[in-house]
Amino acid sequence: MAWRFTGRAQVNSSSPAAFAVCDRCSMWYNHRDLNWQYQYAGPKLQNLRLLVCRTCLDTPQPQLKPRILSPDPVPIMNARPENFLIDDASWVVAQDGDYLVTQDSERIVIENSSNQRLPPD
Repeated sequence: MAWRFTGRAQVNSSSPAAFAVCDRCSMWYNHRDLNWQYQYAGPKLQNLRLLVCRTCLDTPQPQLKPRILSPDPVPIMNARPENFLIDDASWVVAQDGDYLVTQDSERIVIENSSNQRLPPD
């Protein structure tokens, strides 16, 4: 009597079990011996719908997990930030302390750090 090749599947005539093929190595196994392959997809594991044997089963790659960042701190009410626009302005003054003005009586100002001209007084 000839025997058919069954791969790595166990054959038992008193307790028959279904055969299945590993999706990676294509060897025959008992269906109960194959496992689903999972991989991280977002914050949880997702089934890749691959039935694989124990030797082909990969552990899920932790680098694919998203990093959970802590929330931003709660802002304070009625904050009073420094007015840096005025502090950055460089008014051109003479040695006696008077501001230099143009012919139209506008103060001469060097551009501030935000490249905006300040309104004249």
